[in-house]
Amino acid sequence: MMKKLLPGIILLFSSSLIRAQTPATPADTAWKSGADFSLQFSQAAYNNWQAGGVNSIAGNILFNAFMDYDNGGKWAWYNTVTMAYGLNFQDTIFSKTDDRFEFESRLDRKISKNWNLSTLLNFRTQFTNGYETAGVREDTTKISGFLAPAYTLLGLGATYKPNKKFSAFISPLTMKVTTVNDERLSNMGAFGVDTGSINRFEIGGYVNIGYKTPLAENIKLQAKLDLYSNYLDGNYKFIDVNSEVIIFMKVNDYITANLALNLIYDHDILIDSDGDGSPEGPRTQFREVLGVGFAYSFGDERNKR
Repeated sequence: MMKKLLPGIILLFSSSLIRAQTPATPADTAWKSGADFSLQFSQAAYNNWQAGGVNSIAGNILFNAFMDYDNGGKWAWYNTVTMAYGLNFQDTIFSKTDDRFEFESRLDRKISKNWNLSTLLNFRTQFTNGYETAGVREDTTKISGFLAPAYTLLGLGATYKPNKKFSAFISPLTMKVTTVNDERLSNMGAFGVDTGSINRFEIGGYVNIGYKTPLAENIKLQAKLDLYSNYLDGNYKFIDVNSEVIIFMKVNDYITANLALNLIYDHDILIDSDGDGSPEGPRTQFREVLGVGFAYSFGDERNKR
């Protein structure tokens, strides 16, 4: 089902972005849409280099798009799609450096200057398979894939936004569905699903915090923190964490450098940290990516209130 849904989401955003290039009429000024596209790469080559080194080349593609509705009245609707994919080629082996798809939609009912009643839907997964060791060989073990896992959050709560820099969505009632649409991983009970099950359902509390601010001329910081606690399994003291910090450094209209830091902790994801094929338990996951490359923005500038 999701394989059919993803192209539809992409087509919806693409058509809205095309509309954004035409002059707006009074009837459609409540709709805003735009996107950012970046292509980053790095390369290293060695020949008779005494200190040693391995030839490598890496590339990363990132696409962010939004489509919002806000006519200044009581209701507003915000939608975002993020797609990212990266590869590294080193010593004849390809390995992934990034692989993400995320869709988020939030419907607000304004009740005061800084507070909204909100419904939030968030869905995230990855595009291709992940393996325990780099590259795709006969001895590699698949540890993840498209819709394995996928996470869907549906929450009811309130959004606090005192200014354009900070926002917090607070939901005491959020359903979380973890999907593992892979027979082998499902039979292993990977990502917290019951052995042989495709889906795991949870009810818990959820907090989503966003912050963005300029640091200096042509340097911006954007941060996101997601916190979730499951009420049902008695382990509500364990909090799942998904955080991201990105620093954008603009050289000119088309050249940028980005530093991205990600930290994830999920009590239901067991990590094989020593590589012996037997996961020991949950571990903190960390990722850092620094890239320089081409960037282009089109459509409207986002004014998310």
